[in-house]
Amino acid sequence: MQLKELAAALTGVMLAEGIGEQEVTGLAADSRQVKPGDLFVCITGGRVDATQYVGDAVAKGAAAVVAQRPVTVPAGVGLIVVEEARLALSALADRFYGSPWRQLKSVGITGTNGKTTTAFLIKQMGMALDRLTGVIGTAGNYLGDVELEAKSGYTTPEAHNIHRALAAMVARGGEAVAMEVSSHALEQHRTDHIHFDVAVFTNLTHEHLDYHKTMEGYFEAKAKLFRSLRPGAVAVINLDDPWGERMVAAVPAGVQILTYGFHEKAAVRAVDLALSPVGARYRVISPAGEVAVDAPGLFGTYNVSNALAALAACMGLGWGLARPAQSLAQAVTAPGRFERIDLGQAFHVIVDYAHTPDGFEKLLSDVVKVKEPGAKVIVVFGSAGHRDQTKRPTMGQVAGDFGDILVLTEEDPRTESALQICEQIAAGVRRPGVKVEIIEDRVEAIDRALRLAAPHDVLLVLGKGRETELEVNHPTTWIDDVTTTIDLLQALLAERGAEAL
Repeated sequence: MQLKELAAALTGVMLAEGIGEQEVTGLAADSRQVKPGDLFVCITGGRVDATQYVGDAVAKGAAAVVAQRPVTVPAGVGLIVVEEARLALSALADRFYGSPWRQLKSVGITGTNGKTTTAFLIKQMGMALDRLTGVIGTAGNYLGDVELEAKSGYTTPEAHNIHRALAAMVARGGEAVAMEVSSHALEQHRTDHIHFDVAVFTNLTHEHLDYHKTMEGYFEAKAKLFRSLRPGAVAVINLDDPWGERMVAAVPAGVQILTYGFHEKAAVRAVDLALSPVGARYRVISPAGEVAVDAPGLFGTYNVSNALAALAACMGLGWGLARPAQSLAQAVTAPGRFERIDLGQAFHVIVDYAHTPDGFEKLLSDVVKVKEPGAKVIVVFGSAGHRDQTKRPTMGQVAGDFGDILVLTEEDPRTESALQICEQIAAGVRRPGVKVEIIEDRVEAIDRALRLAAPHDVLLVLGKGRETELEVNHPTTWIDDVTTTIDLLQALLAERGAEAL
């Protein structure tokens, strides 16, 4: 696409030089990823001002540069100065990739917890209806069961990566997509040029206050998704959450609202819930009728809520209720979400991504309900460095309220002291008799927890799920929580033999 054609998508342009018929062959927002012919957008904010890398981008063959202030570029390289580079990136991506979202049924999912599982459930329901459905989010980009792109480190990728993924889905025959939309992404304009058919609000709990400062600010960021909906779209909102009614009020006129939950006023409601150690059974009452659900692979009350969100989203897409509900009989959790590890050991081992006080409470309270009498609950976890520090003692309190043994460890401490983070978590434990151990190395911590487990105990390794990067300042043999736990459990079983079975 010619630069002058691409530049026509921009608003808020304060300076444009050298804009002509140069062929732009790609978009980049990281100078390390620039290829010849790319348009390089200098994202400014946080700890990095990308304008300092313009020289590197040009040296790699960038055809043009978009920045928030004038910079020096060689002759023949286009320069556009805009008011907001992130908004410009969204507009450029939409134009460059030809608005691929227009050819897909789209669901945007926001909330503190439940986004990934809800997105994967929508994908599984779509596939059960023979509709090729994709996912964009924390666990990576998928179309059906094919992984198009591995985990990026972002819940919601940067705008150009989103539109590239959508274009790839369209090219492969995709019909629908479920996308996790984080509060950071909404604040940073990553999805501004996508008009979702359905928006889902799962919940709002203590998280990201290092960025949003207050819960009110956090809510306002989430509400941007709903305020952007156009007439004819559908807003799916969790009425069990204290912020749900506030979100209902944020929905514009002309947008249909479908509430969900256990709340008696929810439009899509679960009743007669029966939990088991592996799944749940319940009935769903909705405007589309009633249906019995048997979901043997989806453990916990919180996953009933996620399933209700997915069912309501399917109704919003016009896919009905009965067949999506039937598909829950074969549904499995998203990667790293309540992922069971069973090598024949006499105790339960589960890996989960839970990393907030609310996520801990929802998971652990259900585990305690279904565990065998006398069995201990052992929890391995930590908390991220340079993130919301105020949640650390609360996480310790919640984990201690339900867990019997806490093994506290590193969880992306970055440049903070992992030991100090663990001590801050431990300070919140209040229930008498809870055993707390602090082991900095995550591999050693998981190994210690496995060795502490007795028959029928429940061991949960929380916080990382299937993530494959651990931001620590020392060598580590950690791969990801699932693989590392399997390797350590195999070694323990080999060491103990029949004693561990």
